[in-house]
Amino acid sequence: MKVLFFQHGDFGEAYRRFADGGPETYRDQRASVDFVADLRHAHQVTTLAICDRPHREILTENLASIGITAQTGWDAAAIKPILDEVAPALIVCRSPNTPVLRWALRHKIPTLPLFADLFVRAGPKQLIANLQLRRILSADVFPCVANHSLNASQSVATTLSYPETRIVPWDWSRLPVDPGAKTAPAVSGQLRAFFAGMLSEPKGIGDCLEATARLRDRGIRLAFEFAGPGPQEVWQARAAAMGIADQIHFSGQIAHAEVRRRMRDSDVVVVPSRHDYAEGLPNTIYEALASRSPLLMSDHPAFAGRLRDGQDCLVFRAADPASLADRVVDLTNDPGLYARLSGNSAAAHETLYVGIEWADLVRSFLGDPRNKTGWVLEQSLARLRQDGRLPHLADRISP
Repeated sequence: MKVLFFQHGDFGEAYRRFADGGPETYRDQRASVDFVADLRHAHQVTTLAICDRPHREILTENLASIGITAQTGWDAAAIKPILDEVAPALIVCRSPNTPVLRWALRHKIPTLPLFADLFVRAGPKQLIANLQLRRILSADVFPCVANHSLNASQSVATTLSYPETRIVPWDWSRLPVDPGAKTAPAVSGQLRAFFAGMLSEPKGIGDCLEATARLRDRGIRLAFEFAGPGPQEVWQARAAAMGIADQIHFSGQIAHAEVRRRMRDSDVVVVPSRHDYAEGLPNTIYEALASRSPLLMSDHPAFAGRLRDGQDCLVFRAADPASLADRVVDLTNDPGLYARLSGNSAAAHETLYVGIEWADLVRSFLGDPRNKTGWVLEQSLARLRQDGRLPHLADRISP
């Protein structure tokens, strides 16, 4: 059977990197690539990916990789010939991409919408897009809408008005947690902070730089390392203009294992996403808690209520460098707070896992794409709620 995975990220590059013994660049990348590649023993598998390298490759028998630009991926007329050529019998769509979903609906191809997106109401244009997406996803060719973690899954119900009986929360496999809790740094007023992700304004890089400058003026030296892809020169120039160039280091994209090590070696991990950055629950939150280094995170709606402010993490107002700086001061002035956050991090990490694991979800769909066995309801948000398997949401505390 022909199976198509539509996604973001260069599958062919990752497949070859792993075949050559290279590292994974994010959590569960190797596991997901290996899982998709292993499906070739039972199916003819093609990955169609929006990425930086347009390509068409046969990786091995029954396994092909196609790379396209974002412009092609979101242009119904441009992507239609590719989908027609691949002619899949089943689709796993890892993005709320309406051209792909509409093509699947038009051709009556059973499709698993498998997202990691928070859906929001943000004006008339977004409202229209949400209504169009809901109309598409209500068709029988889509057995469910799967979304990563709790808040993003609930946003499918609240924003798209989609029934909870057809919403399936999913997660990656559990991370190993570092065994030892940490204590506050020995030298007061000096902290090492770590960020992992895209170097962009919506991800909060500028807010981190501004907070670092504010802390310097308050007598606190924050040495900040940023790991991830993006225009390093632009951010380096901004740091220099602020007079904090000697406190800022850009590492570029590094291996996932190295991210974990550097999180552990840092005093704090910062997740500063602004509200307009569309994401579910990012891996960096899981990884920070697993590293036992205290987590400072923004009040992004995808994170809200998942962790307790002052107990599991410290929350600051997104896009507000002064708020971030204040939370760093709180941590610097209170060694007991530092120890409490680190001590609670292992249990807090466990509360984040909601729903079926990614690979099991895909297996369920491929084995029963039309949901004849009722697997969707068994894994649905409604059933998890009914059975008391959803974690308690912490009371929101204004940072």
